[in-house]
Amino acid sequence: LVRNFGIAPSRIAAVTFTNKAAREMRQRLERLMGSHADGLTCGTFHALCVAILRRDGQPIGVDRDFTIYDNEDQMDLLKRSMEEVNIDPRRFPLRAVQSAISRAKSSLLDPTGFAATVSSYYDEVVLRVYERYQALLSQSRAADFDDLLLSTVQLFQRVPEVLQRYQNRYLHLLIDEFQDTNVVQYTLATLLAGQYRNICV
Repeated sequence: LVRNFGIAPSRIAAVTFTNKAAREMRQRLERLMGSHADGLTCGTFHALCVAILRRDGQPIGVDRDFTIYDNEDQMDLLKRSMEEVNIDPRRFPLRAVQSAISRAKSSLLDPTGFAATVSSYYDEVVLRVYERYQALLSQSRAADFDDLLLSTVQLFQRVPEVLQRYQNRYLHLLIDEFQDTNVVQYTLATLLAGQYRNICV
């Protein structure tokens, strides 16, 4: 694209899933393109979303200096959330609740969206924990890994001028290991590529 079609590297975003794959991608690009590789957006879906949220997340209440919680931080906060809404972790294992919340976020369901899908007592339990967990994350000005993707999609959907800026910027979107995309990642890709519709997978 750069060599044969004169596309500016800054107009290209290349995303993958793991930090290891992103490092390999960056190294290959540096070998192929030399210093031109610096202008390219290249990294994981999560890294791309962090950059977008730090720069443009304020309109949806995302603090510029938000903290990213790793798995251990997340489990600690979930444990506290369960205690605060009186859910017994012996009856409802922490890992199972965490997986249910992660699945909801990966399916573009925030607590309000998830509430509309509740169809069992277990779902009600998850919802109570989910609502408290998100409130505590918000108080701590923090996000977990799933929030990075979900919040970016919400930003694009709620603030069209921000979406338009990124759509204008990225003429080409390249997605590694596309078969691994979930609903939120697929939605993110289609939003980003919504103007030029140049997705290479």
